[in-house]
Amino acid sequence: MKSLSIILRIVAIVAAAAAVALFFMSKGKLAEKQTALQNAQAATQAVQAELETANSQITSVQSQLATERKSLADTKGKLESIRSEMYTAKQEVTRTQQQLKETKSVIDKLEDDATRLRAELVKTEESLAQASKEAELAQLNERIEELAKANDTLKQDLMAAESLARSTSSRKDSSTAASGGQKAGFTPNMAPAAQPASIGAATTVASISTENGIIVLNSTPDLGLSTGAEVTLIQDLTALGKIKITQVTNSLAVANILPGTKLKLNAGDTVKILH
Repeated sequence: MKSLSIILRIVAIVAAAAAVALFFMSKGKLAEKQTALQNAQAATQAVQAELETANSQITSVQSQLATERKSLADTKGKLESIRSEMYTAKQEVTRTQQQLKETKSVIDKLEDDATRLRAELVKTEESLAQASKEAELAQLNERIEELAKANDTLKQDLMAAESLARSTSSRKDSSTAASGGQKAGFTPNMAPAAQPASIGAATTVASISTENGIIVLNSTPDLGLSTGAEVTLIQDLTALGKIKITQVTNSLAVANILPGTKLKLNAGDTVKILH
């Protein structure tokens, strides 16, 4: 019995020692747990602070991302617009090149037409020159005919003047014989003498173009000019040549200078008309 009691006492003592040891061990572990808990809370707070900072950074990054997306969308829209403009410009360039090609073709055609027209113009000028020569020859022939007629008229005027001179000389001889005594049975010639050409009033040259063969005189009714009349111009009792009246007005007379007539007159010169 004593052994059992001693064993029980030993067991109780061991149990008490174990409880004390367990108490101290539990108290140490609790302190460690509290320290670890405090450290964990501190770490948690630090992590939460970092998490809030990260959330703030994420929000900022999301805002920047949204801005970048918007900028990217704007850039994409501008790029599409530039592509569209480039495509339009390319079409314009293609159309312009086509127009330039067509214009060059038209220019080549116009140059060919111009060359052809120049050749035709040269031929036409040659034909006109030939026709002009023929016309000049025909005009020269007409002037030669008119000159021949004028020469005949001048011859007739000369014959009339010679007849007048002979008639005047005969009258002078008859007058001389009558003053010295007439012969018996002499009968004087009472036939009228040839009428001399009459010289009209003086006039002035309004204008003259020897190249075109036209002369314009200042006309008055005293001159007695009429359309179609051929008259001789006189200056200082010298016959200058013949002209043909083509038109007569109240103040002017237009005439053609007949072939063979070379009038050395200027505007303002005074001449007389021999009808």
